[in-house]
Amino acid sequence: MKNNVIAWVIGSIGILVLLVMTSVTKSPVTPSADPGSQHKINLALREIGDHLLRLNEDFTTLIPPIQQEKEGVYLIKLGTRVDYLNLRSVVDDILTRHQIQPNYRISLMSCETDDIVLGFLAQATDESKDVPCQSRAQNNECYNIRLAMINSPEIAAGNPPVRPVKRLQWLMLGLAICFPFAWMFWKQKDPKETDTMEEEGWLKMSEQTSFHPTNQALKMDDQQIELTFREAKLLQFFVDHQNQVLERERILESVWEDEGVIVGRSLDVFVSRLRKKLKADTSVQISNVHGVGYKLMV
Repeated sequence: MKNNVIAWVIGSIGILVLLVMTSVTKSPVTPSADPGSQHKINLALREIGDHLLRLNEDFTTLIPPIQQEKEGVYLIKLGTRVDYLNLRSVVDDILTRHQIQPNYRISLMSCETDDIVLGFLAQATDESKDVPCQSRAQNNECYNIRLAMINSPEIAAGNPPVRPVKRLQWLMLGLAICFPFAWMFWKQKDPKETDTMEEEGWLKMSEQTSFHPTNQALKMDDQQIELTFREAKLLQFFVDHQNQVLERERILESVWEDEGVIVGRSLDVFVSRLRKKLKADTSVQISNVHGVGYKLMV
């Protein structure tokens, strides 16, 4: 009972601490809200535009200022053809070099109609750098590029973003709530009860069965079974050498040595009696070892 109270107190303190942490923790700054990040993104997008123009052997055309259409969405007005097959590699390399999260959605826009002609979603976890529609004919020779930065896989899937810090806080809160229940489950049996049983001389043979050599008794669940002196002495020898193969001669000498006359048949009779008294517990068995003796399997 005392342990359960301690577990509840610890769990309650943990919950209060986490609630305080949650209330005072500031929301992390998104890249779009950070002027430094905005400058870094702008430079990276201009470098993407420059690289794509160079692939067209265009070294003179000016790149217009990058337009931010909304938070995290940018337009690169190239006004020329784009090497679609190499677009993914170019964008990935440049964003990674500028230390920008390389999750994004990219669209090739027709200069004339502003319609989306080609596009794809790219995430850092993608093993393949292939882009869809590679074999489709590109009839339009004039494209602009719209690039939407994605900060997490949840946004890519269309779900609200879950900040890593928030996710960790909720995990810790759940652990704090579950801790008292787990503690009570693991500590269903009071350690004092176990200590008392050992102090009283009970030997635990299995989860179901205990043996008291001095009192010559078996306890199976809530039932106590009396043993004779010889049965208790034989079982004590088996328990002291459980899961070991014991020769008949060794058992007879250890258990019947004080009687002077050793009768081989007596061993079989007493083993049979013990088996009947232990039969309710299938995890404790005395088995024959042909031509050798017996073995107590626990």
